[in-house]
Amino acid sequence: MKKVIVFFNAEPCKVITVSEGATTIREAYPNGEEAQLRIMSAGFPSLTGDHAVVYVASDRELMPREILDAAKKYL
Repeated sequence: MKKVIVFFNAEPCKVITVSEGATTIREAYPNGEEAQLRIMSAGFPSLTGDHAVVYVASDRELMPREILDAAKKYL
């Protein structure tokens, strides 16, 4: 299982757990329209030289800082 940070519909992000093989998640807008969000990985180097990988799904473009802040807060 892997944890995915979901940014959807200008709401606060949330974390969901999906199977390792999952490549998309489905979310619904208030009007009932469904969206398939692709799960992407974002890598962040650390000061010790290793890399942390964070899984993200979003319906909009994100700044790296948004992802990093959410990862620190929720993971």
